Amino acid sequence: MEFEIIKKTPLYNALSEQGKRIYLPQGVFHWSGRAKKEAEIMGTLGSAFGFEEDFIEGGAPEWVPLYLEDIKNYTKFNVNEIVPYSKISGLEDLRKSWIKWLLKKSIYKIDSEQEKLNKLENFITTPVVTAGVTNGIFLCCSLLLNPGDFIISPNKRWGNYDNIVEKLIGAKIKSFDFFSDKKFNVNGMKNAIYEISKVQEKIIIILGFPNNPTGYIPNQEELEEIIDALKEAQKTISKPIIILVDDAYEPYVYSKEVINRSIFYELHELEEDIIPIKLDGITKELLLYGGRIGFITFGLKPHWVKNSQELTTLKAEIDNKLSGMLRTTISNANHFYQSLILKLFDDIGMDGVIEKREKVIHLLKERYEKINAEFRKIKNENISVDSNAGGFFIFVNLNNISANHFADHLLKKYKVGVIPIEKQHDNINGIRIAYCSIDVRKIPEFVSRIDQALRDF
Repeated sequence: MEFEIIKKTPLYNALSEQGKRIYLPQGVFHWSGRAKKEAEIMGTLGSAFGFEEDFIEGGAPEWVPLYLEDIKNYTKFNVNEIVPYSKISGLEDLRKSWIKWLLKKSIYKIDSEQEKLNKLENFITTPVVTAGVTNGIFLCCSLLLNPGDFIISPNKRWGNYDNIVEKLIGAKIKSFDFFSDKKFNVNGMKNAIYEISKVQEKIIIILGFPNNPTGYIPNQEELEEIIDALKEAQKTISKPIIILVDDAYEPYVYSKEVINRSIFYELHELEEDIIPIKLDGITKELLLYGGRIGFITFGLKPHWVKNSQELTTLKAEIDNKLSGMLRTTISNANHFYQSLILKLFDDIGMDGVIEKREKVIHLLKERYEKINAEFRKIKNENISVDSNAGGFFIFVNLNNISANHFADHLLKKYKVGVIPIEKQHDNINGIRIAYCSIDVRKIPEFVSRIDQALRDF
């Protein structure tokens, strides 16, 4: 593959040296794919196959992957739905279903926003399947960042970003304070963009709402400020801005005062070279934590291509590079859970999934409301709770108290567990509380013990 179309887009210049170098060669999966269609005798794919009757007593005269008979005791799935390798980029039916899922999550109205729906459907890549959102973040960062390059992130972020970017890839994180007057720090983000633009020909940013660890989600006015700042910056620096949108907690919104869908959709609508990459998956979204199935979807710009043929080629080129990354890291994702998601969508429908999940969201909303109400009762100048409206967490800032010492004291004396985050260089000192795993009836006691521990200091 020559990558002729992607080379004409701003996206190509944003790739790391590895991202430019990587591709999926015509290896085992290519030739085995051809052989399935063209060969009379298959000697390609390294999976053991045989007639079921030859290795299982009472088995059928059917050519199947060799498997342990007892597997059938634990699942109703056909062995062909769980035992063989899946395609590198994921099961085709699942990838197509996830596009429909993305369209549904956009909440565009069919009658009045059909043009936006059409653009969304046509100008995104077919999602590739990853080993969870974490793997998706790693793959995208590897594709875009050279050692020494910068990615911009708010200071209050998931700690694994630092591991992936700095410790594994050898790139750097340019931080800015998340909040300014209890709102998203738009100027901090904008200043970081201008600073990095002086040393880099691309701007990479990672954002996610609801945010981990704060639970913050912007309201519509704040979102428009973020979008306007990105548009102004892109126009000023004339360099591509790629936004990795970490949508791990996408559906968990508990307030009507904030936006109720991913920022990916607003970013995708923009004509400027502000390129969103959506990272989502089943972990939180479908409440399958151990399933480890995620998706990477690139938002594309209509002005990058001249016609539908170029668009198709561009999608194939991006797919090839991502498949190359997958092949060299995880090979392919878990087949069983891909089949399981397809069964869910087929059997109860996407509307059914949303309806059944609503009970969980309602349960978490009760906890969200309760824990915020309990913290409002605490009158202590040494703490403050960051703005939050969704997700699984809240973040409590501590003044004049070491977060690590406080968490240790809280655990030893009051038997309450929290996650301390103490980063002096990033201006962070506080505790992340995962109210998602606390029974609503225990929240008053939980907060009361924190209050008592605060008094000890």
